[in-house]
Order: sequence, then C-alpha cells, then structure tokens
Amino acid sequence: LSLNLESYDLTCGQKTIHLSFKEFSLAKVLMSNAGQVVSKELLIERVWGVESSAEDNNVEAYVSFLRKKMRFLGSKACIETIRKAGYRFAADGAAT
Repeated sequence: LSLNLESYDLTCGQKTIHLSFKEFSLAKVLMSNAGQVVSKELLIERVWGVESSAEDNNVEAYVSFLRKKMRFLGSKACIETIRKAGYRFAADGAAT
C-alpha cells in the first residue's frame, strides 16, 4: 500500500484510488505513525486543525471511508480501532 503525496492517490498492486483531502491527510498521519496508536484528538488537530469544531464522529466517519477504499484496493493493511485510545495503522494487517 502506498500513498502518493503529490496526486493524493492510494495504490495497492495494480489498483489506484483517489482520496479526498481529508482522507489523504488522515492516511498520511496514520501511515507515517504505522504501528503506533494515534489518538482521535491528535487526528482532529492534524487533519481538521486546532481551531476546528470537528468531533470524534468526524474521525470515525473518515476512518470508515478510508477502510472501504483500502478494502476496494485489496490491501492487507488495516486501521485498527484501539478502544479509548485511538487508531493504529498496521501495514501487514496483523494486530501487534
């Protein structure tokens, strides 16, 4: 799974899908912190901005959009929900 920083495309094998700006920003934060738990608060700050009125359900919705696109691409990578903590990107799809 690779994220093109210039075209906002997510690619896995021969399949590519274009991401919206928010999906791209979310993917970038999660993928650059692969294996680490990223809190919803940090995601809101990095993706929507410190002064944003975005809430947890905004993050949940965009994580859902991103998961659907990753499944469409056939990626083995996954975004794990860590209850009461946030999300973790696992490149190989295996929980650590």
